[in-house]
Amino acid sequence: MVKSELNIAVLGFGTVGAGVVKILLQNGELLAKRAGKKLTLKYVADLNIKKSRGVKVPKDILTTDALKALSDPAVDIVVEVIGGVNPAKKFIETALRRGKHVVTSNKEVIAKYGREFIALAAQNKVNILFEASAGGGIPIINALTKALAGNNIRRIYGIVNGTTNYILTKMYRENAELAAALKEAQALGYAEADPTNDIDGYDVVYKLSILASLAFNSHFAYQDIYREGIREISAVDIALAREFGYIIKLLAIGIARGAKNVELRVHPVMIPQRHPLATVNDAFNAVFVEGDCVGETMFYGRGAGELPTASAVIGDIVDLALHDTGDTNPALHFNFTRKKIVPIGSINSEYFVRLKVKDEPGVLAAVSKICANNQVSIKAVQQKDADSVAHLVIITHLVQEAPLQKAVRQISALKQVLEVSSVIRAGL
Repeated sequence: MVKSELNIAVLGFGTVGAGVVKILLQNGELLAKRAGKKLTLKYVADLNIKKSRGVKVPKDILTTDALKALSDPAVDIVVEVIGGVNPAKKFIETALRRGKHVVTSNKEVIAKYGREFIALAAQNKVNILFEASAGGGIPIINALTKALAGNNIRRIYGIVNGTTNYILTKMYRENAELAAALKEAQALGYAEADPTNDIDGYDVVYKLSILASLAFNSHFAYQDIYREGIREISAVDIALAREFGYIIKLLAIGIARGAKNVELRVHPVMIPQRHPLATVNDAFNAVFVEGDCVGETMFYGRGAGELPTASAVIGDIVDLALHDTGDTNPALHFNFTRKKIVPIGSINSEYFVRLKVKDEPGVLAAVSKICANNQVSIKAVQQKDADSVAHLVIITHLVQEAPLQKAVRQISALKQVLEVSSVIRAGL
């Protein structure tokens, strides 16, 4: 029997939860027309229901007891916007076991337990949707599973973390060091008090795990994805990149390598200033997808924030209302095939290598000899002197990672080299 009304419980009344509630209450009439049925907010559950969230909510639907909402047989859709693993995982499992659809924006819990949730949903003839988990307000999951369903995806790469993009933008514009840019990002609410997930790339790894699994039709454990954050990026790196015609961004990269292998990696990249991603600044995100039929497409927008992320959550709710069949979307099952992640030592890239060296004759010759011995071809070189110390900057031609890293280790052992300050991949 097709229902004329769906009851919704929102678990979590923080930034995203408040946005979801706001849209449901303010745009209810519009949503009913687009969904073909009334979408009724029945519960809003949070440990702190007294704090003002900028939206007026009827007191009788507020509760501190999430299990009350999960136990109510009248609830059709549970929206989990708590974040993290605990107690989100338990709440999602409980909802699915009780025959309720789930919508979540939680990238960490989906990256870690998405396959289990989807299997549990199928067993109980309900669905779990997670559009907001990978791109905030950007409809990238719908694009991969629906609009681009006829394509074999060749590449997916882009900026999917607004916090690090804001920090790198500020460093570029103001010649600021990372610590200062991070402090401002925290003051504006872009970065958490503990910024580890953003700064060290964990957030991006979770999102790439989800996107790659959908794009390449195979489950990829987030732990197996190469990860390198922006913690070591300095104002000197940003300035020198600019001199060479590049801008540094933290990217999620997925590239199909034949039928069985995929490159998956998260790390800073020196992007040519002419590339569209170089113009994606502040807290904005952008994802490129290249398919064998459509060619290259780009999805751009706000990757975080109250209403952008809530917009994606609402989109999933409407999708459930339109297709309330009890069957999970086959495209979300993550397990069409089994593919392997290419080891990071086997990838090919250009590299930016910055050395702190003694300002004396023979340094460049010694470094060049090591590069030549390891088949590392030098594309450009620049030396900047400062008292008795010099910065030697090398840009390589395309080279495999393993011999490049071997060359770097040998260079760091030279008596004239005081420090290998940076090794950053370059180009796209």
